[in-house]
Amino acid sequence: MHRVWAEIDTAAVRHNLGAIRQRVGDTRVMGVLKANAYGHGAVEMAKLLTGEGIDAIGVGDSGEALELRDAGITTPILIVGGIIPGEMPRVVANDIEVNLHTVQMAEDLNAEAGKQNRTVRVHLKVDTGMGRLGMQPFEAVPFLHNLRRLRNLELVGLCTHFSLPYERNPAFTTRQIEHFNLAVEVAERLGYDNLILHSSSSLAVFGRDDAYFNMVRTGIGLWGLLPGDLQGWESKLKPALQLKSRILFLKDVPEGTPIGYSRTYYTPAPTRIATIPIGYNDGYRTSLSNRAEVLVRGVRCPVVGRVSMDYTTIDVGIVPDAEVGDEITLFGRDGDGRITLDEIAHWADAIPYEILCGLGRRVARVYM
Repeated sequence: MHRVWAEIDTAAVRHNLGAIRQRVGDTRVMGVLKANAYGHGAVEMAKLLTGEGIDAIGVGDSGEALELRDAGITTPILIVGGIIPGEMPRVVANDIEVNLHTVQMAEDLNAEAGKQNRTVRVHLKVDTGMGRLGMQPFEAVPFLHNLRRLRNLELVGLCTHFSLPYERNPAFTTRQIEHFNLAVEVAERLGYDNLILHSSSSLAVFGRDDAYFNMVRTGIGLWGLLPGDLQGWESKLKPALQLKSRILFLKDVPEGTPIGYSRTYYTPAPTRIATIPIGYNDGYRTSLSNRAEVLVRGVRCPVVGRVSMDYTTIDVGIVPDAEVGDEITLFGRDGDGRITLDEIAHWADAIPYEILCGLGRRVARVYM
């Protein structure tokens, strides 16, 4: 019996991986498990994906990579973000692959690998238009020339990241692909053979099919979610996570009763208020106050009053048989009722990624 929990449908994750593989054919697939696998639980999802023969795992930082190694995951792990010198000793010692962004980073990593008498597998990230991490294409050319002197680094991949691969006007992404192809051509001319080449995230996997190269990186697609412009693929994917809580307390109140901090809501008529033990510490945002709805016995009920750290109040006056202990669905299905993650994100003035990644550690993960 949990106060608040996320139900994760492992069959849905397997289904989504299958749909992605069907889409990309023989192209290798990296499962991106950043931010605790977008709230789904990185260790459990890594075990599931390795059991399904995933080719590689991507993580956001060294802590996420080390968590998976400590859990016994032996699949190749790439830190798709950056690392700082203090993280390098454990990264090198645990055979974790690294994205290179600067010459200094490469030299520091090479020095640490030399101390440990190890070789580190590295990927070069080329900034083709995201404007964030990675070398500019013109910087990559001299870097690739000089990389051979760093004897403890093995270049195994080149990658880039699209800023928005599913625009109606694809010209910008097309230029990004062209710039990346130039870097790939330079690397091949310099004798770097059999490199892993990857640029497509889930959005590019389903938004366009001309940039798969020989590996794609998929995160949000594994969880059955795509942005609105790509909802034509909705029938191919299955949302894997539902967020649940339960009624902790019920109270009948008269008209004009103030509810919650700052009295942002007064009951317009006599009704019944239910308190549920989920709040912004669990990732249920204050911006959902007086805007969101939840499912009680399959019926939509409004969130009333301000969401606090630990509790949220809802009006269950239209569900007269509601009882303490009843299951509440914050997003997901209950009978014929459904609240989507897109709805929650809209009410919260956020994007679905933020809602999933914000699920707190008090939210129990229950694997179905």
